[in-house]
Amino acid sequence: MNIILDVDDVVLNFYGGYAKRYNCSMPKRWSNSQRMINRLAELKKDKSFWIHLEAKHIPDFIPSHFVSARSLPVSWTIEALKRHNIPGRSKVTHVGWGQSKIGTLRRLGCDIFIDDKWQTVKECNENGIFCLLMDACHNRHIKTKYRIHNLELDNILYLWRKLKQW
Repeated sequence: MNIILDVDDVVLNFYGGYAKRYNCSMPKRWSNSQRMINRLAELKKDKSFWIHLEAKHIPDFIPSHFVSARSLPVSWTIEALKRHNIPGRSKVTHVGWGQSKIGTLRRLGCDIFIDDKWQTVKECNENGIFCLLMDACHNRHIKTKYRIHNLELDNILYLWRKLKQW
C-alpha cells in the first residue's frame, strides 16, 4: 500500500509554530490573507523556523513518500523530519504553495494520501486519489466522513476499506 503524507499539520505542527512565531491565536480556518502571504514570504527564508517545527503526529508505519506545498528547500523538510525520527523521511517532494499535488501523487502511484487542507482532500478524491483529512483546528468546520485523527496504520486502512465501498 502506497501511503503518502503531507507534512504541515499532518506530521509537523506548522500552525502551532506560526502562532508562536507571530504571537497570534491558532486559526479556525485556513487564511490566504495578504498578511499570511507576507508572513509566508518572510518564513520561506528562515531555515530555523522550518527545521524546529514540533512533531504533531508521528506515523506508526513507514510512509512511502511525503508531498508538501512548501516553497523552500527540500533539505529543510528532511532535516525537520529527521530531527523527530520520522520514518521514511528521505523521500520528500515539494510543490509550490497553492499548487495542485495531483500530478505528483499520480506520478508516485499514491494509494492513500493524508492532508490537512480540505480543498486538497476534495480535489484528490474527485480525481481518483483516495485522500483523508487530518483533523486540525483550521478544518474542524468541515463535516466529512474522510476525517482522521492520527497516523496509525490500522485506523488509516480501516477508513480506506470502509470508505472505498461508498
